[in-house]
Amino acid sequence: MRKILLTLALFPALVLANPPAPGQPPVGDGPQHGKHHQAGHEHGENFLPRFLHDIELTDKQRTDIKTLIKTHHEQLAAKGDASKEIHKEIQRLIFSKDFNEDKLLPLLDQAAESHKKNILENANLDNAVFKLLTPEQQQKLQSKVAELAH
Repeated sequence: MRKILLTLALFPALVLANPPAPGQPPVGDGPQHGKHHQAGHEHGENFLPRFLHDIELTDKQRTDIKTLIKTHHEQLAAKGDASKEIHKEIQRLIFSKDFNEDKLLPLLDQAAESHKKNILENANLDNAVFKLLTPEQQQKLQSKVAELAH
């Protein structure tokens, strides 16, 4: 577990260690970078989760789902600063002369807990969307998910 967490913590450093080629824009410098976590920038006004692309939704379902997603993204944006600070602290420690695993492990635990909470919130959102579907739509989605699992 420690090796996995350490690997996850070091991954951003590996990305940063591979700068773009001359003439190429910096990584993440595109127009949409970071906007997917901000309220109002959920892939545009008509964004729906990918798992719903083959499901025919009513206008009311679309509106209700978009409202759920907007609320979810607003909540994530409010909580995002704490998670970013944990990751900044991890980076500061990794690239300091004061580095040691005993100092890193509590930060990794905090990052893992934050990540776990985000996954749980996403699962709750997906389930809330699922509950807005009719039984026929739910069955179609369950079949689609079962196919992807194979």
